[in-house]
Amino acid sequence: MRKAILLIVFGCLAITCPAQAQGDDAPERPRYAGRPQTTAQRQADQAFVAQAVEQHKTRAAAAENYVDEGWGAFYQEKFGQALQHYNRAWLLDSANADVYYGLSAYLSKRGTPAEARRYFQLGQQRDVRNRGALKYYTRMADLQEKLGDQAGVIASAQQALKLEPKEASAYRRLGAAHMARQDTANARRYFSQALALNPADSVAYLSRGELAYARRDYARAIADYSQAIRLNAHFLAAYAARGLAYEQQGSLPQAVADYDKCLELADFIEKGQFHRMIGIAKIKQEDPSGCESLRQALKWGDATVDEKELRRIIKEHCR
Repeated sequence: MRKAILLIVFGCLAITCPAQAQGDDAPERPRYAGRPQTTAQRQADQAFVAQAVEQHKTRAAAAENYVDEGWGAFYQEKFGQALQHYNRAWLLDSANADVYYGLSAYLSKRGTPAEARRYFQLGQQRDVRNRGALKYYTRMADLQEKLGDQAGVIASAQQALKLEPKEASAYRRLGAAHMARQDTANARRYFSQALALNPADSVAYLSRGELAYARRDYARAIADYSQAIRLNAHFLAAYAARGLAYEQQGSLPQAVADYDKCLELADFIEKGQFHRMIGIAKIKQEDPSGCESLRQALKWGDATVDEKELRRIIKEHCR
C-alpha cells in the first residue's frame, strides 16, 4: 500500500495525473490554484511530505531543495517543471519567501507581469532582510546572462545593488554586461568597483585585464592577469591570456612559460592549441624546437586552427 501511495505522490502531487503527464504544458497554477482536493490527493500530499522530510530531515530543508530544483529547471527553460518544483516547495513550507520569488519568476516568463509582481510582494512580506530578494535577482541575472539578455542582466544587477550596495558580484555582472555591449569605460569602472569590494575575485581581474588587452595596454593587462593567477594558481584562461599579452609585448620566454602551464592544465581536446601557441612563440625566438611543438599540435589536433593552415605554418617555418 505504501508503494502505491508513493507512486501517486510522484505522479500526481495534488493535481490529476493526466494533467501532470502533459509535461511543460500541464495546466498547473501556482499553489495549485487553490483547487479542492480529493481524499486520495490529500493522502498523496501527506505521503510526499513524509518522504521529503525523511530524506531532508526537515520540511524547511526539503522546501529549499525543491526551490533549487525549480531554478535548475528554470535555467533550462523548462518552465512547467520549474512550477512543479515550486509548488512542491510551497506544499512543504508555505512561509518560505524563496517559494514566492520562484513563482514570481515563473509568472514573469509566462507573460503575466501583474501576477508576477503580486507573488514577488508575497515573497517580500516573508523576507524581512531582503536576503531572498537578493538571491532572486542574482538567479534572474544568471538566466539573463545565459540568454545573452544584457539589458536584463543590468536591470537585475541594479535591483540587487538597491538591496545591498556592497554586493560585489552585482558590480562584476554589470561589468560583464557592459563589456558585452562594448561599453568599455563602464565595464572597467564596474570591474574596479567589484574588486574594491572583493579583492579576491580572480574572474574580475581576468575581465579587467581583457579590457586592457583590447586597448593594447599590455603591461596593465599582464598586471591584472597576474593578480588573477595569484588568486587561482590553476586559472587556465588567465595563463593563456597573460601568455598572449606577453607575446604581444615581445616577452617571448614569459609567453612560452605561460603556454607551457596551459598545456599542463588543459583538457585533452585543448592541448593541440597550446602546442601550436608554444611552437609559434619559439619560432619567433628562432628556437628550432618550435617545429616539434607545431608537429605535436598537428598530432593532437587544434580545434581553433584549420589543419590546412597548421600544415602551411609548418611548411613555411620548418625545413
